[in-house]
Amino acid sequence: MKQIKIVFTGLMLSSLLMGCTEEEKKVEQVKAEEAKNEVVTIETETEVNPRKIWKDVSTPEGFNHYGIEPTLNAWIAYHAEDITTTTDVNEYYPKANRLTTELTYFRVQGEDLEKDFENLNVLQTFMGHLDYVISVEEEQGIDTDEAYEELKVSFKYFTELLHDLNSIINENGQGETFGLTHQLDGNRVDELEKFLYSEAVEIGK
Repeated sequence: MKQIKIVFTGLMLSSLLMGCTEEEKKVEQVKAEEAKNEVVTIETETEVNPRKIWKDVSTPEGFNHYGIEPTLNAWIAYHAEDITTTTDVNEYYPKANRLTTELTYFRVQGEDLEKDFENLNVLQTFMGHLDYVISVEEEQGIDTDEAYEELKVSFKYFTELLHDLNSIINENGQGETFGLTHQLDGNRVDELEKFLYSEAVEIGK
């Protein structure tokens, strides 16, 4: 009788052990399936181009024009909108000159963005030259069509570049731009600078 009990007990243990083994196999299979389906998130650090890092170094104390807040954001937003309302060609240069004169108050620091503001300033300077040429030609009775055409092209570039700068400063470069800034690696920067600096060479002759 004892022998039968021992054999019976042994059979039960064997069955239990087999059951555990099967259960362990199932658990391992579930874990394997979960591992396959697991989404692995790899964190990567995006390297920031130091030429793109910029900061506002404006000193707007004493600026109280246009009824706006004396901040870089409000100032450039105002001009970006205001300049698009200009339809009188005789207002092109005065509008551009007013803006660049105010750069004594509103400034940025950053390699690429400084280049873009410099291009804005060069456009204004070129428009000033054309404004002078037109006045001289009109006094002398010379045809002014060519000078006026260049003034219109310059003002268009000025308006578009200002739009892009406003997008950078107020919208973090989001939305549609005209592709005229170094800051956003614009696809028309070379076009703008070819126009600008070939004209500057002509003026210097």
